[in-house]
Amino acid sequence: IVHPRTGEVLAEANVLIDESLAQAIEDAQMQRLYVRSPLTCTLRHGLCVKCYGYDLGRGGKVRVGEAVGIIAAQSIGEPVTQLTLRTFHTGGVVGGRDITQGIPRVQELFEARNPKGQATLADMDGRVEVRAQGDQRWVKIVAVDLTRIEHKVPGNYAKRVADGELVEEGQLLASRKGQEDVVARVSGPATIEDGMIVVIHEDRREREYEIPVTARLRVGDGDQVVAGDLLTEGSKNPHEILAILGMEAVREYLVLEIQKVYRPQGVNINDKHIEIIVRQMLRRVRVTSGGDTELLPGQLSDRLDLETLSREIIEQGAEPPTAEPVLLGITKAALTTDSFLSAASFQHTISVLASAAIEGKVDDLRGLKENVIIGKLIPAGTGFDAGDAEERQDAEAPQPSIEELESELVDLGASLFSIDSPVDLAAVVAQQDTPASGLPGSSADAELSPETALVPRLQSEES
Repeated sequence: IVHPRTGEVLAEANVLIDESLAQAIEDAQMQRLYVRSPLTCTLRHGLCVKCYGYDLGRGGKVRVGEAVGIIAAQSIGEPVTQLTLRTFHTGGVVGGRDITQGIPRVQELFEARNPKGQATLADMDGRVEVRAQGDQRWVKIVAVDLTRIEHKVPGNYAKRVADGELVEEGQLLASRKGQEDVVARVSGPATIEDGMIVVIHEDRREREYEIPVTARLRVGDGDQVVAGDLLTEGSKNPHEILAILGMEAVREYLVLEIQKVYRPQGVNINDKHIEIIVRQMLRRVRVTSGGDTELLPGQLSDRLDLETLSREIIEQGAEPPTAEPVLLGITKAALTTDSFLSAASFQHTISVLASAAIEGKVDDLRGLKENVIIGKLIPAGTGFDAGDAEERQDAEAPQPSIEELESELVDLGASLFSIDSPVDLAAVVAQQDTPASGLPGSSADAELSPETALVPRLQSEES
């Protein structure tokens, strides 16, 4: 961060902005800064300390292992109960209307639903044309793109068009006997300049929207609009914002709209809590083309995983996959998590477990819920060491040797039959191929030695 007037370096990159630095930035009257945010963190599992920043509960840099996702959910969920209770007290007075609308509005935003009273958005730049017929109204957006196409004409060529003449694509512009003709590559008015004939091509694009009878227009005939502008009154659909303006715009929209519900009621929620939730809602992408991978079109994939896979495919000289961003509600996002144990404990348990079994999924037990389910220590909290956790996670279980297995069988056999002689493992295995008369319970059972009866007895114990 550099002071705009003195050139003094106020802070280096990746420095935590504390109160003193924030005051220095404010005194410098800086209008815009690039800062780290949970929205843009590229860490595959969890959030990095630098992108989360200040721990609001302790007044310093956040510690590794802090359950920031749970803190975010609690920070957003607890004030909702206050709004709900306050609705009952103020529902009949002026202003209560905003509260009762605010709670369903929060649900719309976090579940990424189509909003009630949805507005119509312009999906292209252009000029507005409004026409009406009875109660029906239509809004047409007309965009005209002008392209300048230059055709070089040697001095000894004879020009076949006049200045300002309207030419068609393929029309002869200039020629010379024995030489290649100069023809128009596009249609449009022609202009003769030094050594060339310029054709201005007009590319006209139109898009028409049917406006509902109950909707109120926000634009008039002849207005200029840009993509994403409101054509009618109402709430924007976040899915349309994502499709028209991209991920950055829908992130900003969701954070601002959620804050609009809480702030008028005196509830102050730090943006980072909302950003953590919004980040999870935008973690998935829908594959449009698998390229040279095994991904299928329409398949949902983790955005960061797909970016990593694309880089590897490009390095190999193959065609990478392509995908489009997808906005998922928090319920759907929870069901598409990497952990099938976590998803199964939330909703649709049978469906989630069946799909995981069919696909042969492996749960790495990186989150809190899945570790609680199987009774392991959760990878968070006081004393958590990310490095140790990764080592424990990635370490493979040691494979016992044949000698260790034989020793275990001997110890187990001794405890069951109190035998003193060692067990011949080869003889035990060979005994499994004996006729049925040698099985326990038959007449030959009494003739079996304790060693040869060990394996069938163990199988019976396991069953």
